[in-house]
Amino acid sequence: MRDFDWNILSTLYKTKNITKAAELLYITQPTLTRRLQQIEEELGAVLILRTNKGVTFTPEGEYAARKASEILNAINSIKSAISQSRGELNGTLRLGAPNSFVHFVIPTLIEQFSTLYPNIEINLHTDLSHELLKYVEKQELDVSFVRGEIDTPLEKKLLSRDQIYIISKQPVVLSELPSLPQIVYTKETSIVKASKRWWQERFSEPPKIRFRVHTGDACIQLVKKGLGYGIFSDGRYFNPEDELYSLPLEYLDGSKFRRDSWMVYNKADLQNPIVAQFTQFVLEHFTELCGGSPA
Repeated sequence: MRDFDWNILSTLYKTKNITKAAELLYITQPTLTRRLQQIEEELGAVLILRTNKGVTFTPEGEYAARKASEILNAINSIKSAISQSRGELNGTLRLGAPNSFVHFVIPTLIEQFSTLYPNIEINLHTDLSHELLKYVEKQELDVSFVRGEIDTPLEKKLLSRDQIYIISKQPVVLSELPSLPQIVYTKETSIVKASKRWWQERFSEPPKIRFRVHTGDACIQLVKKGLGYGIFSDGRYFNPEDELYSLPLEYLDGSKFRRDSWMVYNKADLQNPIVAQFTQFVLEHFTELCGGSPA
């Protein structure tokens, strides 16, 4: 089997979806399907079962997928050690980030880091923070950015504490919120719980939810049309050119309603020079390059 075959198994195991795996691997679905069939022939076992809801792994497939992650780790470590002995950094960094980070933070970070280390390939995986934590804990990702309240044995570095805002087409008065239409987008569970606590502290009736969308980008587009207000866990959604209104939220005691952003990784992985260089780069340049309130 080729190195890429192990990457196929590892990626498909994470996504459980042929379409999404093909997108992440930059290949077509037919190509991915054909290669999976060839892998199964080479190993002499059925690895996955296809259903209308995606794919499920057989016991043999579960075993192969777990081994795929270990093999990819070993290959990456070998490449890193060889490149380090030559005085250069050359290898792959498996990076995780939530959607808002991919939109606002990752492009700038990757641009600057890649300028310094052009031979490092970066594989980016996007998901909700609690899922990204699992991938790092299982060593399927090297480093990940996560948001909200986290409980993990991983090494974690606080990067910023960001204000949470209401963004709307027209100015809003807090006391009138229960009667105004709200647009909700998918957020990390800890942020949803914190928002619920903030709301219940101030109001006895539930919010008037008009739309539910998947991303903050979709939410902001509806806000621009004047269809409701949104509660955003990243102030970077607010662009002065959009001519929208933003209202920073506070608890009744006057403390700010904020959300923390973290970088997490396995401390032992700092022996990998690529992980060590990337984490150091982020700690030194995050606030400068990406904004947000310093930790």
